[in-house]
Amino acid sequence: MTTKEYRTLGYALPFEVPATVEEFNQNAWKAPTGEGNPCLAEGINNIVYRGSLAEFRYVFLHGRDEKKDDKGNVVETAIIGVEDQTEIKRQTEEVKDKTGKVRMKDGEAVTKFVESEEKYFDRVIAQLVEEKKYSSDETARQHFEPFAKEVAAQIHFDAAAREKSFAGPRKLRADIKLTAARIIAAGTIDKVNKNYLVNIGKEFVPTNDNTKLFKATYDVVDPVTKKPTGKTAEVEVSDKDAEALGWLIKEHQDWKRAQEQLAMAGMGE
Repeated sequence: MTTKEYRTLGYALPFEVPATVEEFNQNAWKAPTGEGNPCLAEGINNIVYRGSLAEFRYVFLHGRDEKKDDKGNVVETAIIGVEDQTEIKRQTEEVKDKTGKVRMKDGEAVTKFVESEEKYFDRVIAQLVEEKKYSSDETARQHFEPFAKEVAAQIHFDAAAREKSFAGPRKLRADIKLTAARIIAAGTIDKVNKNYLVNIGKEFVPTNDNTKLFKATYDVVDPVTKKPTGKTAEVEVSDKDAEALGWLIKEHQDWKRAQEQLAMAGMGE
């Protein structure tokens, strides 16, 4: 055995640890002869519990965006999580600093989850049963099992990775949502589909679900001079549609930015 320092509560503390794989296995074996490789098994379990399962829970519940490499090749496919599939949102609250002031980023309030992953998924299951979409908790959970296995199959084992931290609640920027709302109100969805969203292989089809409305006021800009006129106007559309189109607009913006970066890289060769 040897001694190695680990930090906790601000202290660097000496702990006894095995010096070799063989010493670890000898310490772990219960039978005198010993079987298998406990060191390897423990290492695998540590990575899975610390990394793979944590990543699975986040992606399963909240999904992930498509990721491409610097050549434009897809290295991670997009996944639509339970939250977007069911439209049952996980509870959040605004993050405040020590003075009680709400923290802001890009003009938007920073939020955090206040509901644990397990508690949130339990609530999703209960709500789906309450809404008569499934006959019982068991059948509701069974419905998501194939999707859960699909997500798990896309989580790669990475022994070199540090403990991962995952993003907070996904929140669409207010200016993008306003742009989406104005497009819907102006009736120019077909133009957006044809000229922009086609580039990412997507199409927006409004649901016209007015259960919840998105209302906003914006400054009117002169179409010729592109300068503010000093006047304001209001827009009121389906919140669900403004949110959905907004995310597609953001996806197109990200795609366009990636294409520009590729073009610049090509010029530098």
